[in-house]
Amino acid sequence: MVKPGTLVEFNTEKQFIHVKTLGQGGTGDTHLFKDVTTDMFFAFKKYSPKDPNSIDENYIRFVDEIKILFTISHPNIVRVYNYYLYPEHKLGYLQMEYIDGVSIADFEPVWKDWSEIFTETIAAFEYLEFNNILHRDIRPANIMIDKQENVKVIDFGFGKKLVGSDKDGRSVLLNWPVTQLPNETDIEGIYNHQSEIYFVGKLFSRILGDELPNFKFKYIIDKMIQLDPRDRYSNFQDISVDISQGVLAINFTDEEKSLYQDFAEVLSNYIVSHTNKYVPIKDPNTIITLLSTLIRNSSLEDYIQDNTQLISCFITNPYRYRNIKDIPLSIVVDFYQFLQRIGSDKQKVVLDNIDVRLASIKIIMEINDDDLPF
Repeated sequence: MVKPGTLVEFNTEKQFIHVKTLGQGGTGDTHLFKDVTTDMFFAFKKYSPKDPNSIDENYIRFVDEIKILFTISHPNIVRVYNYYLYPEHKLGYLQMEYIDGVSIADFEPVWKDWSEIFTETIAAFEYLEFNNILHRDIRPANIMIDKQENVKVIDFGFGKKLVGSDKDGRSVLLNWPVTQLPNETDIEGIYNHQSEIYFVGKLFSRILGDELPNFKFKYIIDKMIQLDPRDRYSNFQDISVDISQGVLAINFTDEEKSLYQDFAEVLSNYIVSHTNKYVPIKDPNTIITLLSTLIRNSSLEDYIQDNTQLISCFITNPYRYRNIKDIPLSIVVDFYQFLQRIGSDKQKVVLDNIDVRLASIKIIMEINDDDLPF
């Protein structure tokens, strides 16, 4: 029996196959590896600075990045899995979620539009703000879009966790990709969450370019990029409120809300947990086609005969589920017909709401039970 206070070392070896180099930077390189046990792909960030004059300082930043990432969990922020530190050599590795996608600057929307990408980005920074974390390196390369068109904020190498009465971070000044700094940074050397609002707004203003005048949330971006903080949003939560008010312009009838809620409640209740990760199906046409096949194969039944056929209409990752056969076919048929007859804007809202429900279901990581220390 292990007593409290006992030092336990998990020395079991893990094996990874090197796939390719993902990128190189001044403080190290990032590589893609495949876990031999789980067949999952991971991005490994190696701390190995090229400048010998800043090894100690950057090593501290690398450890700080680990601390930050292990305190946060959000679907639009890169997920961390493990770390390996060798302080005697000023060397370390950070094992992270592999984002198979492109930088936001190279993204071309297919299923989602820019308003959804903007909304997800704001959600990520609102979460960071709530947890008193400054990113401090907002540039296109650090906001990735994965294959499912989900926003993923990455690289917290210059991030800072605000402690106690701290409201800003003064210890770093980067070569930010803007021609003009916000007043509080330019004049007073202050960088806070209002500064982050400015840089996120500038990023979208630059990426949207000629499309900005017709962008649904242009009025929000205009307020985000005001040089004077008194004219800018005070926090990301206020931005989210304005976004929500814009989204609410799409109205649903009470009957439509009821059809959605009945179906979403059933679907989410029958998924016990996701295994290793959560990967939703985003394309409405794909979901409609899969539901059509399910309904046809169950047309002579009162209840769905295989719950996995329904769940697999919405997610592609492994999962654990309830296999009791008591999902009424009528609820699925009603939702299918509802999804077919509404327009694409409403379809996106419905599927986004289902996505939020399913994303909140716990993720269970499968591990090898051999050679555990206790």
